[in-house]
Amino acid sequence: MRAPWDICIVSMSDVAYDARTLNVARSFAREGYRVCVLGWGEAATGHRLQRQGIATFLRVRPPVRRTRWQWLMFIAWTLQHWRRIRSRAYWAADLYALPLATLLARYYRAYLFYDSRELFFALAALRHRPLTQGFHQWIEARCIGSVERCIVSGQRDADALQQRYRLRKPPLVLLNVPPYRVPARTDLLRHRLRLPAHSIVLLYQGAVHEGRGLEHAIGLLCRLPEAVLCVLGDGIYRSTLERMATEFRVSNRVHWLGWHPYEELLDWTASADIGLALIEPISRSYELALPNKVFEYCMAGIPTIATALPALRELLHQHRIGVVLPIDFTLDELCRAVRTLHIPEVWHQYHKRCREAATQLCWEAQHPKLVELLASMPSSPCSSSSAPART
Repeated sequence: MRAPWDICIVSMSDVAYDARTLNVARSFAREGYRVCVLGWGEAATGHRLQRQGIATFLRVRPPVRRTRWQWLMFIAWTLQHWRRIRSRAYWAADLYALPLATLLARYYRAYLFYDSRELFFALAALRHRPLTQGFHQWIEARCIGSVERCIVSGQRDADALQQRYRLRKPPLVLLNVPPYRVPARTDLLRHRLRLPAHSIVLLYQGAVHEGRGLEHAIGLLCRLPEAVLCVLGDGIYRSTLERMATEFRVSNRVHWLGWHPYEELLDWTASADIGLALIEPISRSYELALPNKVFEYCMAGIPTIATALPALRELLHQHRIGVVLPIDFTLDELCRAVRTLHIPEVWHQYHKRCREAATQLCWEAQHPKLVELLASMPSSPCSSSSAPART
C-alpha cells in the first residue's frame, strides 16, 4: 500500500514561528514531494501552508506551561491521526518530536531523520536540573540508533554529536539561515515605539533565556542614554530581566515585542541598527552555538555584536559582518563597540558586507542538501530502487 506522504515533519513548535521547520517543508514541497507537517498552530497557518503545497495537521497549543504535559497531549493527539500520517520518511524537528517520530517510523518501516538543531544532551536551561537533563540524554540515546541521518545547524555540533554517539553516517550540516531577500531599510521600530530619530536601536531576537547576554545589554543602557533595547521574542527569563531593568531605571528603554510570524520577522529586524548575540558558554550547546539570529541580522543588513564563541567568531571574521567581543567582555568594551558601529561611515561598511554575505548565507544555498538527502532514499527501507514518489 502506497504511503500518502513522502515526508512527514513532526514538530512540537508553533509552526508559524519555527523558521527551520517552515524552510525544510517548503524545500521539499518545492521539489514536488508530498509533504505534511504535524505540530502546533492556528488554522490560518495551515491554510497558508496548504496554498504552498504543504498539508498540515495542526492543533492550537494547549494552555499548559509544563513541557511534559504539552508533550503527552501532543502524543495523544497525534495517535488520533496515525493512519492519516503514514509516510515514507519522518522528520523529527527536535528532540521532543524524536520519540514519536521514531515510533511512527518503526511501525510503518519508514526512514527517520532527526534535526538536532541544538545539542539536546547539553542544554543550558537544564544545567541545574541533572535529572531532567539525564532524561533528555536517555531519550536521545534510545532513539538515535533508529535514525537514518542526523541533521545539525553547524559543523561543531556535527562533530560533538558524532563523537558522542558514533553515528553510522556523519550528521548533515544544514545552516539555520533565512531565505534570500533584500528587506528595505525602514524606521518601523522607531515609528511603532515612538523613538527619537537619534536613538541607537539595539535588537535581540529569539528565546529569552539565561545565558543570552541580555543582562549586559540592559546594563549598557545605563552607559548610553541614547540607546534602546528591543526584544523580538519571549521566554521564562523575561521577568528577571524586567526586574533588573526597573532596578537600573531603564525599563522605559527596554521594549518587549514578543514573537512575530517568521514571514514578518526580517522587516522588523531591518529597522534596527545593531543586532546582539552575546551568547555565554554556560553549556556545551551554547558554547558551540551558531544561532539563526546572526544570519537574520545579516540578511536584514545590520551588523552584529557577538561573543567570541568558536563558531560565531569564525563566521563574523570570515564575512566581516560584525564585531566580536571577548567572552568575558566588559561594559566598556560593549559600549565602545556600539559607539563605533553607530558611526554612519562604519555602519554603512558593515551594511554593505552584510548584503554581500547574505547571498551565500541564505536558505537557497542549503536547499540542494535537502534535495540530495531525500532523493537518495529508496522508496522503502527494504528496497534499493526508486526515489520517493513525487506529485
